[in-house]
Amino acid sequence: MRSHSLVAAALLSVACQRSAPPSPPRESDEALLARADSAAVRLSTTLKERLVAAIRSEGPAAAAEVCSRQAPEIVATLRRETGVTVGRSSLRLRSPADAAPSWVDGWLRAQGERPAAGVTGLRVVEGDRARVLRPIAIEGPCMLCHGAPESIPAEVRAVLAAHYPDDRATGYRVGDLRGALWAEATRSSGR
Repeated sequence: MRSHSLVAAALLSVACQRSAPPSPPRESDEALLARADSAAVRLSTTLKERLVAAIRSEGPAAAAEVCSRQAPEIVATLRRETGVTVGRSSLRLRSPADAAPSWVDGWLRAQGERPAAGVTGLRVVEGDRARVLRPIAIEGPCMLCHGAPESIPAEVRAVLAAHYPDDRATGYRVGDLRGALWAEATRSSGR
């Protein structure tokens, strides 16, 4: 009788125990990189679309307003929607808010001021963090805001002076390396 009681108690104990739900699978390095890369592409695409639309509809001064007002909103929205930190940076900053994290700054300094041809970005996973960096090359439309100061239209210079009193992001030529667009995704538990 006593052995039946022990068996019953053991069975009852096992049946009453809650088993922990299984842990979700760990996000693979490639999936983590893909998440960072996707956010970087969205930043680049969204910003470029808005800049081109502003230039076409309202002129180049409107493009400077897009970078000043809409770019920070785009960055914040992407972070909120994707959980990925994104940004743009350069050795010649227009806005101190675009200062690079140390890993981007190291890449920028290693590249230096040079033509963008042959420059490659990076895709790397370090522990639970994926980092993606894409070079930004100066294209023709970029010259409206980033060319030689004397060639920038007066209305654009006025917008730049109003929003960026310490602007250093001029004097580029088509094909120059402007800087980098970057994204950093962190693997969280359950991802």
